[in-house]
Parts: sequence; structure tokens; C-alpha cells
Amino acid sequence: MDAGSVRRSLDALRAPLADALAVELGELDRRILRLWTGLVVAGIGVGLVTAVTASRPLGLASAAISGLFAAFFLGAEALSRRGRFPRALPLVVAVVEATIPWAFSLVIGLVQGPIYAMASWVPPMLFSALIVAQTARFRVVAPLVVGATGAIAHLLLYLLVVRPRLPVDPPLFAQGTLQITRAMSLLAAGALGTVVGLATRRVIGRAEREVRAQDLFGKYRLVRHLASGGMGLVFEALYCPEGGFSRRVAVKRIHPHLAELETFVSAFRAEAELCAHLTHPNIVQVLDFGRVGQTYFLAMELVEGAPLSAIVRRQVRAREGLPEGVVARIGACLLAGLAHAHGGARDEAGKALHVVHRDLCPANVLLSAHGDVKISDFGVARALGDAAQGHTRSLEGHAPYMAPEQVRCLPFDERVDLFSVGVVLWELLVGQYLFRQSTEHQTLLAVIEATVPPPSLSRAVDPAWDAFFARALAREPDDRFPTADAMRAALEAIPGARATDDDLAALVAEAQKKPAQVEEPEAPTTRDT
Repeated sequence: MDAGSVRRSLDALRAPLADALAVELGELDRRILRLWTGLVVAGIGVGLVTAVTASRPLGLASAAISGLFAAFFLGAEALSRRGRFPRALPLVVAVVEATIPWAFSLVIGLVQGPIYAMASWVPPMLFSALIVAQTARFRVVAPLVVGATGAIAHLLLYLLVVRPRLPVDPPLFAQGTLQITRAMSLLAAGALGTVVGLATRRVIGRAEREVRAQDLFGKYRLVRHLASGGMGLVFEALYCPEGGFSRRVAVKRIHPHLAELETFVSAFRAEAELCAHLTHPNIVQVLDFGRVGQTYFLAMELVEGAPLSAIVRRQVRAREGLPEGVVARIGACLLAGLAHAHGGARDEAGKALHVVHRDLCPANVLLSAHGDVKISDFGVARALGDAAQGHTRSLEGHAPYMAPEQVRCLPFDERVDLFSVGVVLWELLVGQYLFRQSTEHQTLLAVIEATVPPPSLSRAVDPAWDAFFARALAREPDDRFPTADAMRAALEAIPGARATDDDLAALVAEAQKKPAQVEEPEAPTTRDT
């Protein structure tokens, strides 16, 4: 794992906090806009009352200034309500907010005199409240902007309005030297608010990372959600043991509400135990199994690329099949992995496990960006061991890819997986779904009874493909290929059916570059109840 990948993964870990803060601060900005709108509208009313009861010039001037601010805040709030909240708007609002104390100081100076304006405590208190409010909103730049705006506004107010109207011998608090000191104090207050806001953000970030380090499955730090299944959720994660290195993995954890059901926990544990014996380049490797609190998890090899189901959807939507060589390459890899599961996997005593996947479908096949083909999700797999056949009393798996004996709940063996491979390859070659119908019942009926058309009826392919699928999709197990190796040999014997890992990598890159515009519903799935 290179330094760039580690950095991207760690940035992804920090992203949830940044995103959550952005959402919450955005909502806080909207509430503060509404608050300012209410305050300045109230200021108009107070100004009019003051004009009638106390000082007509002061009241009317205050009402006019409040009206200008009200127009701005109403406009900003309208943009916010329509979802058009420009990225720079919070900074613009901060600048306008920073002018409020000095605008009212200007009114006081014009109406009641410069000495009164310099002695009033209202503008400094409003300024202090603004600095605190911006700092509390974790705005890093805004407090400094408020401080700088306040310093400039104060100096301009003094130079342009107050000083020309001062008496010859003004009081000490109204002299120029003190006003420069005040302006510098305003700027320093803004800078301090920026420092405090930045430090607070860093403290929260460190605390959040410490919590996540303890909360995210011990050695596994979850980065992002990848997929959801019937039994659990799959996440990209960082394996971060003691020692300073890290590795990107996939973590599958059981749904919390299922963790209380012994049946599901047993199935999850059985999947982990079975997959631990499957070590092959065309099978997703299981690395770890455990429990954190009441949640069980499975750590697996992370395959970066695309599920084969995404490729099938693209081809079906385009109504065109993949090149013959690419289909043959995918099939050869699937059959190599199945050959290991069916005959190569051994238990601790060295006995053959004869693992039958029973749910091989496009959703459970992963294509990496480097052109690797890997079988995943052995959640309903069965180890036959020394038994000639397995038995089941319920339907388990994706209905369009089941073998007829699975649909009929008859005894089965490794050849159910070979039938599933045949369905997958037929769909990839033809660019159409074979058995899939609008309902599960119709789909299961099609698996049992529907005629399988030769691929040559849909596109120009080598006639050997027709013979291959006639045997691969035979409804009677004895009429199919006897083993995965035999089926792979027949597939590789088809003239011209050649492709490389680079061809598969290009297919994945194209799928990632042009993702499906509309997601179709997943194939009907049946499970134990």
C-alpha cells in the first residue's frame, strides 16, 4: 500500500467529521440569518417608536439603517431557503454583520454628537458578541474578517465623522492615538477568535479520531460503506495493528438485529470457517473473523473494481454481448476458482471439503481493476465432505442462477455451480437475461421449463458456443460437464475464445467511467426462513 493510498484512506476517515460539521454549521447559519432578520425588523419598529416618543432624528435614522440590514438578511435567507447558498455567502454575511455596530455608532455620532458616539458602550458590546458568535461557529477566517472590518470601520468613522466635529480640546477617550489603539485591539480580538476556532477544530478532530480508533472494530478502522446484503454490511476498512503499518481490507459485519439470532450468527461463523480453507487467486480471501461487543465481523481481501452484475446490467441495457474472448476468460477464471473449492480445499486433517457455492451469480463475482476475477460470498455454501450429494429443504440463492435441482429442492452436488456459471456466461455472451422474470415464481418456473436458445440465434458466434451451452445448461446433472476442470477445458477449446487480464481491466475501467444511469433491481433472492 503506497503513501498516497494511505493518505487518501486517512483523509476519508476524517471526511465524516468535516461533512457533519459542514451540514450542522450550514443549518446554524440559516438559523442565525433568521435571527438577524428578526432583530433588524424589530430594530425598525424600535426606531419608529423612538422617533415618536424620544428623538425623531435618532429614531428615523435607526429605522433606516435597520431597513437596509433587513433587506440584506431577507435576501440571504431567501437564497438559503431555495437551496442556493453560495459558498462565499457566510463570509459576506460575516462582513455585513461586522458593520452593524459601527453603522449604529455612525447614527449616534450624526444625531447625538461625536463625544456621545465615542463614549457609547453599545458598539463595543455588539462587536464582542459577533466575535464570540463567529468563533463558536468554528469559522476559522470569519472572526479575523470581523476584527479587520471592525478596525477599518472604526477608523473611518473616527476620521470622516467624529474628528471633524470634535471640539478643540477633546476628552482623552476621543483623541486619535486612543482610536488607533482601539482599532488594533479590534483586529487582535478577531485574530484571537481565529486562533481559538482553529484550535477547537483540531481538538475535536483529535478527539474524534481517538474515539474512532477505539470504536471501529478494534484493529479495523471503517472508511466507507461499500455494499449491503441480507446478512450484513460491507465496508472498506484499514487494518491498523500495532507496529505502524496499515492495509486496506473489506469488513463484512452482521446486521445488529441479526446478531441476537443464533441461526444467523451460526451461518456467519460457518461462512468464515469455510472460507478460511479456500485459498485461491480466483476466490476472495478471508483474513479474519471475530466479534467486537455484540457485533460479529469478517475481514476479507479488498477487491477494487466492479461487481460482474454491473457489467451484466450494462450489456443487457445496451443489448449486446461481450467479446467471445472476454466471456471465455471470465468463465475460465470462475471455473478455476470453483475447481479449487470443489476438489482442492482441505480441512485441518487434510480431507477434501468439496465446497459447493450454491449462490454463484454476477453479484457474487468481483472484477478487479487489474483484470482479476474473484468469487465472493460463500454465505450459503455447503461442504459435502465425503458425501456424494447434499440435501436441502429450502431455496437459497439468487433465483435466476439456480440449477433446476436446487429449485426442486432435490439432492445436489458440485454441478449446481457449473449450471450457474453457464447462466452467467450465456448472459454475458448474448447481452440478455436468460431466466430472469418479473416475479420470483415466474423466474423459478423458467429455470425448470424454459427453453435455452443457442447464442448463435442472437449474434454471430463460433458454433462451438452452442454445443458448450447445450451441455453447460442441461437440466439433468448427468448431462452436464462432470467437473469444473472439464468445463474449463471445453471452454478454452472454443476457437478464438482468447483474452488477457488487460482486456478484463479495460472492461472494468469502461464500467467505472460510464456507470449505469438507472440501477435495475437485484435478481430475486431466496433464503432460509
